[in-house]
Formats: sequence, C-alpha cells, structure tokens
Amino acid sequence: MFRRGLSWKETTAFAIWGIGVVIVLRFLYDVLGVDGLELAIAAVVLFFGSFYAVFMPVWRRFTAE
Repeated sequence: MFRRGLSWKETTAFAIWGIGVVIVLRFLYDVLGVDGLELAIAAVVLFFGSFYAVFMPVWRRFTAE
C-alpha cells in the first residue's frame, strides 16, 4: 500500500505548531512591543524549543520503523 510519510495527525500537529509560533511572535511584537534583536532572539528560542517538542515524537516513530 502507498505510504504518504506523515499521518493526518502529524500534519495537523505541524500546522498547529506553525500557527502557534506566528501567533506568539505577533503577540510579542504587537502587544508587548518587543522588536529588533530581542524579537529575533525570542523567535529563535520559540522556534527551536517548540519544534523539538513537536518533532521528537515524529522522529521516534520514523526511527522505530
């Protein structure tokens, strides 16, 4: 049978993660007034920290197969 790679649950998790990152960054910029280097640092920390939490379960599934 044809295997697509990611299940719909994993695809949904990545989509929600991406939307969440954008929402948090917009909140930091618009509401809290964070900009410039501080916003860039917050974006890097948010991106890699949250990506690790979403990506690791998927990575474990791929390595187990």
